Amino acid sequence: MDENVNFQEKAASAIPHFSINYRFNVNLIPTSWSNCLFDLSVSICFQVFGGQKFDAGCFHDLNMILVFIVMPGNSVEMSYKIAQIRLVSSHPEVYEPCDDSFALVDALLSDRNNLLELKPMLCMEVGCGSGYVITSLMLMLGEEANGAQFIATDINHHAIRVTQETMEAHGVYAELINTDVASGLENRLAGSVDLLVVNPPYVPTPEDEVGREGIASAWAGGENGRSVIDKILPVAEKLLSKRGWLYMVTLTANNPSQICRQMMKKGYASKIVVQRSTVEESLHIIKFWKDNDIEADTNDAITNSKAVPLGIVDSVRLQIQRLSFWGSSDINTSTN
Repeated sequence: MDENVNFQEKAASAIPHFSINYRFNVNLIPTSWSNCLFDLSVSICFQVFGGQKFDAGCFHDLNMILVFIVMPGNSVEMSYKIAQIRLVSSHPEVYEPCDDSFALVDALLSDRNNLLELKPMLCMEVGCGSGYVITSLMLMLGEEANGAQFIATDINHHAIRVTQETMEAHGVYAELINTDVASGLENRLAGSVDLLVVNPPYVPTPEDEVGREGIASAWAGGENGRSVIDKILPVAEKLLSKRGWLYMVTLTANNPSQICRQMMKKGYASKIVVQRSTVEESLHIIKFWKDNDIEADTNDAITNSKAVPLGIVDSVRLQIQRLSFWGSSDINTSTN
């Protein structure tokens, strides 16, 4: 693909007054429609660009255009403002927004009303990369965030600079800290983070690739892609407030059901907010929150020397197998 071709801007011009500032929330239309629209978007992109590489971000914008063409006059809502790809800064050693980034932002968008009801006072992203996710979060919450503070960390110092540039381009601000996960912040922020967002290095790689400098730190996840995830989870548990929520990107190879079982033993309920499959991977955006009932059940199980009930975990496994090409589903019966 010619680097000078901006597919999103060309696609946007197909509909008068269409703004890239807004992205269609695919969760607001039936799953069958979203599947068809996604397939159609992919088909169009391949027909236009052939075997050439094209920006995965165009799927979102093209999906929105297709909704207006295929479903004119329907009362389809628009999602709130998120970061504009053309304003996201870049660097050769910084991970650019891709399918996992878009899926995570879509998960936050789909849960926006719940987030506003939560009224988080401290929001944090671990591994901010280009700044696309933390910037989108600040924009979608907007003035209704009621003075919430935002913090983002990254082990890559280039990512800190790029995120700063991305935020400045969008007129938002967050405290940026160059550190590994939350090193140096755990005691300061213990029990005070109401919203924690993580797109961890989840790609299965040799262990010696984990934690390397530069862009490799963004994806190298070690054996089963779990090395960094398993490092982040206990930190997240320490950082989260009693009412705190964690949104995390996982890959099928990471064994999401096992992650949910691990968090359940700590008293956390789980919910798959978005599931998305691409040619290369199957992603799950999982939301975790403290559930007193689960915690009580776990304590009773320990007291009675019985195994922790696996019903919830089994349901997670079934959902991961059954979820459609593009959809979302609950892992337990809670309303969060």
